[in-house]
Parts: sequence; structure tokens; C-alpha cells
Amino acid sequence: MPRPPSRAGRLGALLALTLGLVAVPAPARAADVVDNQPYENRSVEVSAGEFVNVYDPGQGENERWYYNDHTLVRDRATGLWHVFAITHAEPAQPLDERFFGHATAPSPRGPWTKQPFALEADPSAGETHIWAPYVLFHGGTYYMFYAGGTPDHEAYRMHLATSRDLVTWTRHPDNPLFTDGFDGRDPMVTRVGDRWVMYYTATSTPAGGHHIVAYRTSRDLVHWSERRTAFEHPATGTFGGPTESPFVVRHGGSWYLFVCCESGYQDTRVYRSDDPFHFSVDQAAGRIEAHAAEVVKDDTGGGQWYVTGAGWGQGGLWLAPLHWRTPVVTRGRVVTTPYYRAVVQTAPQTRLVSYEADPAGRGAYRPVTDSSFRSTAPYLAVGTFGPTDVAGAAAAVNVSSDGADLSLTGIPLGDEPVSVDWRFRFAPTTMDVDFLWHVTGPTTAPVWEAAWNLDSTLPRLSDPAGADRDGDAAGFSPWTLATDETTTLVAAYRAGSAWSEDNRWFNRPSGSIAWQPLWQPGGRTLPVGDLPGGTWRIGVSGAPADTAYADALAAALNGAA
Repeated sequence: MPRPPSRAGRLGALLALTLGLVAVPAPARAADVVDNQPYENRSVEVSAGEFVNVYDPGQGENERWYYNDHTLVRDRATGLWHVFAITHAEPAQPLDERFFGHATAPSPRGPWTKQPFALEADPSAGETHIWAPYVLFHGGTYYMFYAGGTPDHEAYRMHLATSRDLVTWTRHPDNPLFTDGFDGRDPMVTRVGDRWVMYYTATSTPAGGHHIVAYRTSRDLVHWSERRTAFEHPATGTFGGPTESPFVVRHGGSWYLFVCCESGYQDTRVYRSDDPFHFSVDQAAGRIEAHAAEVVKDDTGGGQWYVTGAGWGQGGLWLAPLHWRTPVVTRGRVVTTPYYRAVVQTAPQTRLVSYEADPAGRGAYRPVTDSSFRSTAPYLAVGTFGPTDVAGAAAAVNVSSDGADLSLTGIPLGDEPVSVDWRFRFAPTTMDVDFLWHVTGPTTAPVWEAAWNLDSTLPRLSDPAGADRDGDAAGFSPWTLATDETTTLVAAYRAGSAWSEDNRWFNRPSGSIAWQPLWQPGGRTLPVGDLPGGTWRIGVSGAPADTAYADALAAALNGAA
């Protein structure tokens, strides 16, 4: 727990808040306010081996076909494996996906044999299209849960069909089991204790909002409880988002949630929790390059774990071995004052994992950053846009005696001849960060971005040129901010502190801002040498869209230059 500030520290912090300014305290006082402690966690990292295309539904057809959301199940009587999936001829037409493809194989690895369609959308059952089957076996019966699409995306129908042989399917008379939106779909069902739990993707309200993994419970697989939320992502929207295709599996005493598609179509994120009903974005346990991933354990094949993938333009079903690598050791520092708590990870990757703040200084923190998109860290984009080369483990971690200064040096960026020194200076109510880039040789391809990203939890982004920013903005501004109805997170910039000031990129869906000293579509050469990467002051106000606070923070930072 943080130590309470001294009387002088309390008076100084109060004066700073009153003026809207924050001054870094003298070293002798910093120890009274800043608590800087190391941490070390050991956890499992989930990853996939090489993906292999094991089944192409276009074989024997005159045109290409795709599989999308799918499910694998083994016939208890014959031992034969079955796959059921959304299927359609290319190109993708999701609202015309009226059939579930079906194939069989002696092993998840194949060879797979095409079978007749398993199910067709039935308009008389309220189905304009059908999506995302999930099949399980219980009490001599196979249960297929799936989404019955309707023109009303706020009330998608969760349907059930049953079979004794995995060939002939009969719709349940109680359909729909329930309705939900926006596009309540992608069901997955597992056993937790004495009840069944269905996970599926939806939004915080049927009309839209935060993308969530919802869940309901049942005793009989037919009658389901009211909706609850197992996972909420900071991103908001309606159609597809970062909580698609949820899959929950237990391994080694922990629960793992697999969801798609955060920063791309083939981007499955994995989260670990001790509680199957509560996952959060700060519990990341891995990333897999696959769409609509399913987890399969082949108990007849030595207990091998697999992860699958499929999707539009993917040519069918893909399979890779799933690895549970343990232990993964995560190290870093937790820095606490009455006004904020910063978690800085230094290995195996370097990033600001989270920043929580209480502008009132009572220690009642709320998250204002997270690691749900690109995290808060420097990165390189080599040969294309996006973080192709992310920050690895810092070569050295140095903490001042009063805890107010944290220097992380020799942070590698992927496999490029580039490293970054990242320095933090912690004041009672704000935090300064600055970067120094070291380039020792030519990169493997032209650099499209050399940048750092601020990954906020707040939905609206602004700068002095305007509110509700989204997309690119040339040059650097005195500040940018992220805000909601109660809180403002500000990043103020010290003018001229970066070797170049090409661009800023506002990503409204994720609440993220990237400051890009180098930004060049098509790329250019990163200069060899030591490049000052810029200095920023991070502060939080307890008011919405607080541009006055942002102006004051920038003025204080630049006045100290």
C-alpha cells in the first residue's frame, strides 16, 4: 500500500491541482509520495505451432468455398471426427450464409471427407441465415447450438438442434432459447461445476456499446439464465469486434478465454483467469494468428492439444498444435502515489501495462490505460503499417533511491538493429516519459512508423485542433487527450524534443493515440545514430474534455524546458 504523503507534499499537491499545474517535487520529498516496488509473476503463455491447411471445402466444386466459425466433435460410437462450419462460396456474403458445412476424418489432422450439408437456414423458424455452430455430447445426444440470424440485429435468436448420430439434426421445439444483440452469436458451451455455461459474443446493450463475452447458465441445456458478462473489451461498436468466437477451456487449474479479432481478421487473443466468469484485458496470456479459433484435445492421439482457424478467403480449415508454455516470468515495477498507480513491465516485453488514476488523491483508482490494442510502448512498423517489431525486455532497469526515476535501457525492437531507452519520472500527480532511440544499422525493409502508442480506456480523443479525432493528423501538437463523461487523460508534449514530428494517429475504436516521429506510407530509411524520441507529461483530470487542464499541463512542461 502507498505511504501517505507528508503535510508539505499534501499542500504542494493541493496547490498544483488548484492551479491545474504539476511540478516534479524535490528528490527529498519524492520518497514521501512515490512508492516504487518490483514485481515478478509466473504464468502460462499460450501459443500455436505451424498452421496446416487440413481441409478445403472447395475441393470438387467449380468455385472456391470457405469455412468460417466452426466446431469439431468426436463421435462417441465410431471414433470418427466431425467438423461443422459456416460455409459459402467466395466471396464472403455473411448475410447469405444459409448452410452448415460438414466433413469427417479419423483424426483432427485428417484426411477430411466432404459430407452433405448438416443444416440449412429455415425461414419458418425465423432464420434468414445461420451462424457459428457449436456441438457437444451429453446423455446420448449431440447438442448443436447456433445463431439464427434475423433482420433485427438487436435480437438474434440462439437456436438448438439435436442429433443421435451427428448426421440427422432436428430443431428443438423451444427455439429460440433466448434472443440477444447486437448480433448475439458464436455460442460455446462447457461444464463448470454442476451447471452448463454458454459463452457468446454480444454488446453491452443490444443496440451496441462495449463488445463483451456474455454468458448464461443452464441445468438442462435448454432453459438458460439471464445474461451476465464474463469479459468486457474497451472497444465499442455494433458489428464484429474483439470478442468474436469466444472459446473457454480449463488447463492446469486455470481458465483460458480465446477471442477474435482485436487488431486484424486473423488475431485471436488469449486471457487467463482463476475464475471462469471473470476475465479482463490485463490478463493476456497469448496471441494466435488465426480467425474463429477453436481448441481441440485429441485424447486418442496422445492427448495432443490443437487450435484451429478458418474464415473468409482462408481456403477452409487450418490446424496447429497448441502449446501451453510454462513458466513465463513477467517482471516490472509497480509505482504508486495517492493519485495514480502505474504498472511498468520490463520483461519479457517492455510496456506500460496499466495506468490507474484518482485525480482527488484518495487512492480510489480507475483505469485510464490498458493493453487491449497496441499497449502503451514504443514500436517499429517495418515494411508496412502496424507494430511489426515490438519492445522486448529491457537490458537494464535502474531505479533512483527515492523511486521517482525509472530508466529502462537497451529495449530491443523485434529483430531490427534498433533499441530504445525509456525513462520515467514520477511526480505526485503526473508522470513524465521520454524516449531515446538508438539505430546501429539499416533495417530489413523501409520503416513506415517509428512511434510510441498510448492505449487508453477512454472512448473520445481530442487535440487542440478539435474533438472526436479519428485517423491521421500531421505533426505533433502541444497535447492530445482521451476522455469520457467524468475523466480526462492528457499527454502533453515538450515542443522540439523529438528528432522529427511527422504524424499522430488517432484510433477511435480502441481509444489509442500513436505519436510517430517517423511516419511514411511506403517507408523510408531510419537515420543511423542516437535519436531523441521526445518527452511527454501524462496527467489525469477529474472533469470531462478538460482542455484547460491539458493547456496547463503543456505549459508547465514546456516552461520547464
